[in-house]
Amino acid sequence: MAPGTVCALRVRVGVVASDYGERVEIEQAPRSSMKDKFIERLVSFLTRSVYRDVEVFVSSGLPTETPMLAVSNHFGGFADALVLLDVMPRRPGIVARDVIWRTPLVGRLMNWIGAIPVHKAEDRGSTSSNDEMFKSCYQALAEGGNLLIFPEGVTRNEPSIAPVKTGAARIALGARAHGVAGLNVVPVGIHYEDKAALRSRVFVNVGSPIDVDAAIAADSNDAHDVDANDRDAVRSLTEQITTALRQAAPDYDSWSEAQLLTAGSEITLRSLENDLAMDVDLALRDRLANTLADRPAECRESICEAVSIYHDDLDALGYSDAELHSRLGAGTFVRSIVWQIIFGVFLLPFALVGAVVNIIPFLVVKAVGALRFAPSMLSTLKPLAAFGAFGAVWGIVIWMCVRSFGWEAGVAAFVLLPVYLAAVIVLVERCALMWGLVRRRRATESVRQLPTQVAERRAAVIESVLAA
Repeated sequence: MAPGTVCALRVRVGVVASDYGERVEIEQAPRSSMKDKFIERLVSFLTRSVYRDVEVFVSSGLPTETPMLAVSNHFGGFADALVLLDVMPRRPGIVARDVIWRTPLVGRLMNWIGAIPVHKAEDRGSTSSNDEMFKSCYQALAEGGNLLIFPEGVTRNEPSIAPVKTGAARIALGARAHGVAGLNVVPVGIHYEDKAALRSRVFVNVGSPIDVDAAIAADSNDAHDVDANDRDAVRSLTEQITTALRQAAPDYDSWSEAQLLTAGSEITLRSLENDLAMDVDLALRDRLANTLADRPAECRESICEAVSIYHDDLDALGYSDAELHSRLGAGTFVRSIVWQIIFGVFLLPFALVGAVVNIIPFLVVKAVGALRFAPSMLSTLKPLAAFGAFGAVWGIVIWMCVRSFGWEAGVAAFVLLPVYLAAVIVLVERCALMWGLVRRRRATESVRQLPTQVAERRAAVIESVLAA
């Protein structure tokens, strides 16, 4: 794998760790206003609530002193913007379709965070031109700002990049023609462990910046005359953005291929790193899977076939590869279980209060998750339903406390309600961890009786991945 920087976050960017542990600091742009600080903390809290982990890989240094246009895949709807607002070192202004502004509350929120509406002919009611949008983008970039655009133009339900539209290239070239110097287009790929699930993991893969000045100089003899109306320049830059985005984001031929190549990558990394933990580093796994997706068809087919055969064995045994590969000794098992029980007993009173207070929001989110919508739609609906339901219930509880016991009780409720919710989440995750420990211990005891054929088929998966 290419050298780079892995940022193993617990949701906030701040410290970046390299592949093998070296740590460096990411420069954060200073927040100049209370509004910026409030938005940053709010987004961080929401992201921490929705996702268990967010990991970031940066292939090369992000520009911190020059304007930046970030282009990202759009697989998760609202969740994409939430994640990127949280992890980008400078909070970006989002360029989004104007239909979002038609919902009054959402429209006000978009204006508040500084989003820029773009008009599309296929949207009913979008009769306005985009002159104001381009003007706003040029102004933001001229002030050294950071913009975010989803150049596919639609939320994608397939594991591949949709045709990239020319909007990002036109913004970049137009900004340069209007005097913006040093502009970089930065490809960003968002990889979801399960985009329809709450409390899953996310990996943000930041690719190498595209220097717009250098790109124009390489393609044009007269770089001074290039602007957003130069079709050849727009087409060339769009092709570069497409290539860079496909390298950074998930880009597979089918969901089946995506699942099998990802599984093959996970099995291989677990063996090569001799990692006895249940979870393989998400950033390394998805970067390797993306690399495999670029290999010739015969290599991909060989990996997929080997993984399919091995998965059939795992299904027959009733264990996962992680459970079979991990070796959990009796002493370690007992210590881990005892620690989880002690921690769980401490959390239990807080979790019980949190469960009682939040039972209705939990049921609302459960009901939304049961709807038969595409995963990309659920990745938008579930967080919004959670924020709305929890916010409404918490607001009622705080109001009742203020009305019955005064402002001091309201402030206490405001502080404690997130703590009670966190206790519920942590307790549930600890229980899941305990169940995983039990299964790992059982697998450790059973692995001695496994037929050698299973080990051979697992080795075949690793061999096919390494050969590719």
